[in-house]
Parts: sequence; structure tokens; C-alpha cells
Amino acid sequence: MELAVRNKLVLSPAWLVFAALVLAIPVSALLFTRAAAPTLPVLAELPSFKLTDEHGRAFGRDDLVGRVWIADFVFTSCADACPRLTQKLKRLQDRLVPLEQGGNIGLLSISVDPERDDPKKLLEYAQTFGARDGLWHFLTGPEVEVERTVVKGFHIAMAKMPVPKGATDADTHGEAFEIMHGEKLVLVDRNGWIRGYYDADDQDKLLRDARSLTGSGRG
Repeated sequence: MELAVRNKLVLSPAWLVFAALVLAIPVSALLFTRAAAPTLPVLAELPSFKLTDEHGRAFGRDDLVGRVWIADFVFTSCADACPRLTQKLKRLQDRLVPLEQGGNIGLLSISVDPERDDPKKLLEYAQTFGARDGLWHFLTGPEVEVERTVVKGFHIAMAKMPVPKGATDADTHGEAFEIMHGEKLVLVDRNGWIRGYYDADDQDKLLRDARSLTGSGRG
């Protein structure tokens, strides 16, 4: 009577070593990726400031603590760069998930033309662009305090530049100056520390970095 013999697969020690190496690669790669993930630098601490929001309420540095913020710098009479920048911030707002909209991440727009941008005008501007109340704040205040906050606090340039006589803008608007300001978005962590500067078009990286800070505030 014939006996059925089952064939057994016998692996040489070399094959066992090779298999172990293959299986170990994904794990080691994952561990390396996590270990190599960069930590956002701490660039500066925001100093104390006292401004006013679009509802006429006081808004200062203490109002930033406990929430990650993305800030930009605009003025309502700007006809070119500022509307584009505000539209890009609106797209960021729309990409936030409900938990982030509910308090983890906030948006901040500071007017660099506080002489003309009073709270009423900022509220109209916010409503025009679909800013969500409580999520996106628009700030103004005394010119000296605004300049100190923007330049010495957020480290963003702003300046009034004289308009040459006969220039179209001066004739049209009756202005004697143009307002120049930086267009970078500034990422601020939950402790009031600046953690990065971003181009408004680099939204994927900005959101990724902002979300990395929502846990401990020190990503």
C-alpha cells in the first residue's frame, strides 16, 4: 500500500534572512520617517498688544492663547493684492474641519490702514468675503499700536510710501501715499509663539503644520 507523503517546504538560512530583511524594511522606514519628521522652529514670541476687532471689542495677545492662528495683513481699500490674499484665506477657512472651526484653529487679519479701517468697515469687509464670525477676526486700532504689533510683533513689514504727483492712484483716490506691506501668512501656536511664515498659495503645508500644533501647541 502506497503512503501519501506531503511535501514540506524547506527554506535555507539564506532565504530566512532575506525574508526577515524584506519584512523589516517597511517598519524601519516608518520608524525613520517618524523620527525624521521636522519640528517646527520657534521663531519669536508675540509681545502683548491691544487692538480692536470688527465688532468693536478689545482683542489682544491673551485672546490668542489656547488656539493655533493663521494671520495675514491687509487693508480694505486695497484693490489688488489684498482681495486676492483675503480670498486665499477664505479658501483656508473652508478647508478647516468642524473641530478646527470650533476652536482649534483661528484666522486673523490685521489692517495696515487703521486710520481708515474702523471696526464698521472691517465688519463689512469680513461679511463681503464670507468670514465666519468667531473663527476669523479682523483687527484695527491706533496706528502706533498697529505698526508696533505688525512690525515688532509679527515681524511683517508695513510702510506708507509717498505717491508721486500726477500719479493715477493719487488723482483717483485723493491720497498722498500708498501702503506697502508684507504678504506672508504667519503661523502662531497655542502659546503665542510664531512658528512659520508661508506663501498664501502653499496651503497644504500651512494646514499640515497648523494641525501639527493643535495638540500640545509645541509641534
